[in-house]
Amino acid sequence: MSDETALPGFPTAPPPPPPPRGQKKRRSPLVLGGMIFGISPLLFSLVASIFVDDALNESTALGSTPLLMFLTLPIGFVIVMVGLTTGARDMGNQNR
Repeated sequence: MSDETALPGFPTAPPPPPPPRGQKKRRSPLVLGGMIFGISPLLFSLVASIFVDDALNESTALGSTPLLMFLTLPIGFVIVMVGLTTGARDMGNQNR
C-alpha cells in the first residue's frame, strides 16, 4: 500500500471489476422493433411492388402507403428512445 501517487490519508481506488465471461449483453428488442415499425409502410410498398405492377404509383392505394410514414416514423422514434433509455438504465443498474 506504499503507492507514491496516492494522497496521504486517502485510500486508493479499488480495482475495476473483471468483465463477464461468456455473457453477451442483449439489447432491448424495442430498438429494432421501433426501427422496423418506423419504416414499415415503405417496406410494405417495396415488397408489394414485387407482386403488383403499379405499386409505387401515388394514384393507387399501395402507392400512398409511404405517406403513412408521417405517423409511423415519430412513433417509431419514440419506441427506439424508450428502448435505448431502458437499456441504459439496465446497464447502470448492472454496474452497481
